[in-house]
Amino acid sequence: MISYLQDITKVILFILASTLQVTYAEAEEFVIPAEEPEKCVSSQKNPCSLTTGDQPRLIEWEESQWELDRYSVAQVDEKGLWNFFKGMAVVKTKKPLKIHTPFADIFLGNSKVMIHVLENRVRVMSLLGEGVKVVPRKVNEEQYLVPGFQNWYAGIGVSGQEYGVPDVIDFKKYAKDRSKFFLDYQLGFVKELNKVASSVKWAAIMASQMHKDLHERKVASLKEKHQEKILKKKRGIQYNKFLRKLFLQKVQYDY
Repeated sequence: MISYLQDITKVILFILASTLQVTYAEAEEFVIPAEEPEKCVSSQKNPCSLTTGDQPRLIEWEESQWELDRYSVAQVDEKGLWNFFKGMAVVKTKKPLKIHTPFADIFLGNSKVMIHVLENRVRVMSLLGEGVKVVPRKVNEEQYLVPGFQNWYAGIGVSGQEYGVPDVIDFKKYAKDRSKFFLDYQLGFVKELNKVASSVKWAAIMASQMHKDLHERKVASLKEKHQEKILKKKRGIQYNKFLRKLFLQKVQYDY
């Protein structure tokens, strides 16, 4: 774990020094995205559907900011609810915001999150701020991600809706993906990397504490062939309890 924490700074330097360059483009260089109805983003009138095409796009909508990767598909419905159907986005908001995806509903406020909607699942990374609450579509159970943690939520499997156990953000993958559609020039790419790196370092320490706690609570009488499955389920439950406690310590608004 200590080695992991020490590697964070090295990863930042690697990302900056490698061929992973952030491409800064002027607004007029972007391919005009499809909007329905026409110019609904600039007028901020509901409903509004949009696709980004072959260029990323930055959108300001009320008190939220959306950085959308290429080939993303999103919609704001008649009631102002955001639906994110496809692609990758980094969303920053100052007030409570609900985002509907095909696999889970995501709630955030005064937070920054990366969302990647794939064909069979959605991956959620809590980057900065107070964290996020996630409710899988077919499971009436609230999940929590504080900054530095990530998880995935999929469709229906043999035992119901499938989703993972929260874990620490893979910082190298985050930085690699982020460099391809970073548009928040006011903040700056290096500054965001450093802020998220701090979140990941803190999350790694919290994860270490959770692992230690679970190890100490293991039931010695469990048969070996059943132990891994039972511990995985128990680990997921304990993770969510621990993250919920951290989340409620940070949150300052009501969903």
